[in-house]
Amino acid sequence: MERQQGKRVRTQERPRPRRGRALLLVPLLVIVVLIGGYFGLCAYALSTEKIFPNTTAAGTDLGGLTRAEARAQLELALDTYRQSTASFFCGGKEFTVDGSTLSMDLDDVVQQAYSVGRSGSLPGVGLRYLGALLGGTELTTALAFSDTPAAILEAETYIANPMTEPSYTLTENTLELTKGVTGQAIDVETLEAEILDRFQAVLTGGDPNSSPLEVPVLTEAPPEADLEAIYQEVYSDPADASLNKDTGEIVASVEGISFDVSAARAALDGAAEGETVSIPLTRTEPTVTTADLEANLFRDVLGQSSTRTAGGSSRWHNVDLACQRVNGTILLPGETFSYNDTCGPYSQAGGYQKAGAYVSGTTQDTWAGGVCQLSSTLYYTTLKANLETVERSKHKYDVGYLPSGMDATVYSDSLDFKFKNDTDYPIRIVASLTNNGGTRYCNVTIYGTNVTGIYGDPYSVVVSTTEAQTVYEPSESVPQGSAPQRDPTRTAYNGKVVEVHQRLRDASGNVISDTVIHTDRFDVRNAVYFYNPADAARLGINTSTGLRTEVPVTPTPAPTPTPAATPEPTPAATPSPAPESTPASTPSSTPAATATPAQESAPASAPVESAAPTPDDGVVLPPEAVA
Repeated sequence: MERQQGKRVRTQERPRPRRGRALLLVPLLVIVVLIGGYFGLCAYALSTEKIFPNTTAAGTDLGGLTRAEARAQLELALDTYRQSTASFFCGGKEFTVDGSTLSMDLDDVVQQAYSVGRSGSLPGVGLRYLGALLGGTELTTALAFSDTPAAILEAETYIANPMTEPSYTLTENTLELTKGVTGQAIDVETLEAEILDRFQAVLTGGDPNSSPLEVPVLTEAPPEADLEAIYQEVYSDPADASLNKDTGEIVASVEGISFDVSAARAALDGAAEGETVSIPLTRTEPTVTTADLEANLFRDVLGQSSTRTAGGSSRWHNVDLACQRVNGTILLPGETFSYNDTCGPYSQAGGYQKAGAYVSGTTQDTWAGGVCQLSSTLYYTTLKANLETVERSKHKYDVGYLPSGMDATVYSDSLDFKFKNDTDYPIRIVASLTNNGGTRYCNVTIYGTNVTGIYGDPYSVVVSTTEAQTVYEPSESVPQGSAPQRDPTRTAYNGKVVEVHQRLRDASGNVISDTVIHTDRFDVRNAVYFYNPADAARLGINTSTGLRTEVPVTPTPAPTPTPAATPEPTPAATPSPAPESTPASTPSSTPAATATPAQESAPASAPVESAAPTPDDGVVLPPEAVA
């Protein structure tokens, strides 16, 4: 029997584990965990609000505390140190310093403690935190005295012959300077530092009285007198007595005091220690003492003016309102009065009404019309009071309630009237609008103190005059054949050139000076009448000039023709002789001119309207405020 050869079955082997790779992964995992843990520690160290472990200051462990908690712990520690004492010997006597005045910059110490480990590179913060866990940091803290301890001050006085510093006293007429004297002294700064070192030892567990502290007594020369500082203490500027406008009380005057610093230094240099030298004082009386002001305040009338105030109720209202605002104004020496600041705004909101004022050469109702009457009256009064004019503008036309050139116009913020109190005393303005039997007057009085007796007597000189005329302007609104109609917005004003003089007189009335202070040119304004253009010849008006310089021409009526006689009919069969010509009825000769009624025309030589200004004065617009 044959033997069958079978297949060999291969046994399957199991894979062997890779031990080398597994062993390699373990340390890698450990490294990853460590790195992760380290960065976690870094993150914690950066994010925590607590001080790193084992951080101490002033003998107190602050580790693991917040800044507020650390400060509280340091305050407790400081209270403990304040109960300590330190001693020293001076001149054979023992002095004891208690710690009650010890202080420490707690906020700075806490900030230092919190900053430990947090400075430097960010990756290293974990290592610094680990270092704090293993070791720690002791912060150096500094104590200080909030005040010089009483024991040290006592030690200074214990010295038998202490150094004497220079000094001074004031008498009525002199500065008494005493030179310093050399003597014994202790070095206070050095002593304080050494005692603080003793207390500092308590912070580290030491004894502040472990060994006696002997303070040496030194010989100390006095410092030189600080004459510049003494001069600043002694010196005063003279100051006049003044009036407090708010309270009405007098502020007392101040006497000026000074001395010669160079002379004082030379005197001290030549003096022995402890010697007193006398330096003369220079005393300067103020111009106005308290007694002077009390006796002379508002005693004199410096100037007074009254001007007749025409116009209607609106104009009187405006003048009266301005007077109320000016009345009682007090100006201290050197102060400047502004009419616009005091009386404005010149509007309905400012309480004013509409009244006549100059607008583009005509007189129109304008808000606050008439307020220039007070500003002009006030200007005239300041000239009498001999006060300094700061700003003044003239009107376009001459006003009639004051001498020519004594006016002052105002307008909004562009034109103002200002004057200055250039006297040595306060002045007070009293203003009012009064009714005297139906006639209104604008009144201004300035009170002050006239120490010289000099007063102003202003006047003006008319250099030239331009007479106003009556001119006629054509207007279709005037009925033909009627009389010319007056334009009420253009009344006549004579033009003038005037010199304004400020004449000063002394208390006896004698003229001491006469000065031209300004020359004013006032425009002329013609009276205007309107007429129908068709009536120019009838009224004798020269249409080129607008004046009635031509011979009036009375219109000739057209003749009425007479109708011719109608001839009777003639029989056709019988010729008849030609009839005699009958003269046609002709018109009579041109009739005599009929006189124009007086009420229809003005005289050939029309009288000029009164050039004296009527109550047209008021606020003047800027284009008309300057000639």
